[in-house]
Amino acid sequence: MADEAKAKGNAAFSAGKFEEAIKHFSDAIALSPTNHVLFSNRSASYASIHKYQEALDDAQKTVELKPDWVKGYSRLGAAYVGLGKFDDAESAYKKGLELDPSNEGLKSGLSDVVASKSRTRAAPPSPFGDIFSGPDLFVKLTQDPRTRPYLQQPDFVQMLNDVQKNPNHLNLYLKDQRMMQVLGVLLGIGLQTWPKDGEESFPDEKTEKNFTGCSSRLLKHIEIDESISGIAHCFMRLFALRE
Repeated sequence: MADEAKAKGNAAFSAGKFEEAIKHFSDAIALSPTNHVLFSNRSASYASIHKYQEALDDAQKTVELKPDWVKGYSRLGAAYVGLGKFDDAESAYKKGLELDPSNEGLKSGLSDVVASKSRTRAAPPSPFGDIFSGPDLFVKLTQDPRTRPYLQQPDFVQMLNDVQKNPNHLNLYLKDQRMMQVLGVLLGIGLQTWPKDGEESFPDEKTEKNFTGCSSRLLKHIEIDESISGIAHCFMRLFALRE
């Protein structure tokens, strides 16, 4: 029975259905609670939808059950990276490399963590820190009909939680149009990203190019710590202001 649930979880994961994969792996764990592979697979599933704390819990359980299994340390490192705990991630990857010095996945993970730590030290504070740290963040998003539905989407709530904890992580999510809409609401700009009556539901090529260009400009603003007003100007050019 556990193997059957595991197989369903693997299939769902391969299809990108991570919530479904988590359910199947959880079913398998209930039947085989000492199987380290099941916790490892569920950790990867949680990480795929940015639920890094849950991914960490499962990765720690994986290592606890099978401390000599190197993949557990890979899962551990990935979860710590998602939480922005780069020192812990570095320790996890190094521990795995002690067991298997030639493991390419662990070496790549360690290299990425070292690079991330360097960028974090060099990067200026995000100009978005204040607007995401306010206690009324979720109140504003709930009151606005354009962003209210996003709060029912677990993956997006996880993104918001991540940006609240680590404002510099915002650049990881700027290609998501939901995050662009949220930024507009928080900056007090009336963005209109849905189609008007009679328009097609999908954006045309010009709109897609403008969206991509604006995302790139936002990244540049963040990297050089320019003013919020400059970023707001980008939004105003991209989207129509409400009357």
